[in-house]
Amino acid sequence: MDLYESNVKPSFDAIRDFLLSGGPEKDLPQKLGISPGSFRRYRRDHQELAALLEDCREQLSRLADDQVEAALFRRATGYDVDDGEKSRHVPPDVKAAVFWLKNRRPESWRDSREVSLGNNPIRIELAPEEKEV
Repeated sequence: MDLYESNVKPSFDAIRDFLLSGGPEKDLPQKLGISPGSFRRYRRDHQELAALLEDCREQLSRLADDQVEAALFRRATGYDVDDGEKSRHVPPDVKAAVFWLKNRRPESWRDSREVSLGNNPIRIELAPEEKEV
């Protein structure tokens, strides 16, 4: 039995847990007791390992996007901070709100509009100073 069958394949759950908890992929060979070259070869030769690693990357990417989206939403809508002794309110940030709306509701918030008068569409662009809120 080679090291892939004895050290890597049985460790798929541990690999997933390690990567999804923020562990770097470059540390996996040492954790698995194999050389970095063997790890690269296994990743290349074993589709199930490559798929596991790609799935973990995609999950981490979605998680990061979700966290940034939540932070942008909080910034756009305002939030309260309680540091134990006192609390304060951070007011909504207009630029964050506009950014959110331009991306979430572009039909209502984009900077340019196209208006049709009969068969002749007219494109209207906002001047830079009009774009500022």
